[in-house]
Amino acid sequence: MPLIAPHLTNYRLRRAEKLAGRGERERAIDYLLTRNAGRNRAALERALVDLLLDGETETGTGRRERAATTDVLTVAPGEIPEVPAAGFSAGVLREAIGKAGHLIVRGLFAGGDVARLRDCVDHALGSRYESTSNERAPSDDDPWYYPSPKFPGIHESYSQLAHRKTFARTGSMMVVDSPRGTSATLAFFRRYGMKSLLRDYFGEPGVIATRKWTFRLVEAKQIKRNWIGGGWHQDGQFMGAGVDALNLWAPLSDCGDGTDAPGIALLPRRFNEVLEFGTHGANVDWMVGPELVKELARDTPVVTPHFEPGDALFFDQFSLHRSGHVPGKRRNRYALESWFYSHSGTGGNAVLPLV
Repeated sequence: MPLIAPHLTNYRLRRAEKLAGRGERERAIDYLLTRNAGRNRAALERALVDLLLDGETETGTGRRERAATTDVLTVAPGEIPEVPAAGFSAGVLREAIGKAGHLIVRGLFAGGDVARLRDCVDHALGSRYESTSNERAPSDDDPWYYPSPKFPGIHESYSQLAHRKTFARTGSMMVVDSPRGTSATLAFFRRYGMKSLLRDYFGEPGVIATRKWTFRLVEAKQIKRNWIGGGWHQDGQFMGAGVDALNLWAPLSDCGDGTDAPGIALLPRRFNEVLEFGTHGANVDWMVGPELVKELARDTPVVTPHFEPGDALFFDQFSLHRSGHVPGKRRNRYALESWFYSHSGTGGNAVLPLV
């Protein structure tokens, strides 16, 4: 790891602070991200997180008219459209979401980049577990877990609050709670042109959904016989009215059909509204009930696609899906889940700038 003198780190922190003080927050974020590339300085990474969280991005509720798309995809009923990375574009993405609600892009990300993010998931979850299980604050030089005081609201997830009220080495973790994970993921987005892709897809700049930007590690040994976990849901039911959203679900390990790791289960059809939830046999109030899912799946049966590291799945807030838990799986499943809003369609939710 390249070394950097403490005085140079301090200079860069002061420089970023000066830029932010002049109202140039995104320039300050870019400065820290660029200057820390390859250096892995915890102080710079924590400052990056604080800057991302410090201040509101001007956003609103609404949706701009999408650009017209060329009719290039043939989508059969009950299928998720797929394209290779070479055939992927914002126009193809708009068409696929409009027709089928989903798009799989095969081989979009390089193996080395995926492996680095998978390591981030392990380190971040492990550091959070060590800190919270010992009931101690993370050390000042811990780059992997840092619950910034600038975070809007509480850091805990729904499942953590509702069940054990403790953290484990598996589960989910907001990316912004890991400074090094945040830095690595933003660099990953830059490498693959996500800012440009989202601008072209939305017709305006995109922003990151703060609370729905997550590292995920599903441990197969937690899946017990005859237990199917992960309730059916649409993320739009949690986001509120007026949102304009897109999810990048990036598997970081082999998963789904034909593998030993749980994937993601999808109803392969387009929805244009939030469905009724908490009824039709639902055992928790946020689930779309199994009776309604069964009815909806009559003509388009549920699919659990096979994914390899480097593939990408895109869907919007109306996708009906759940974690692909089935008995008999023996390997962990890693994923990066990144929800984005259009600049004018955040629904008032907390957001981070995409730099």
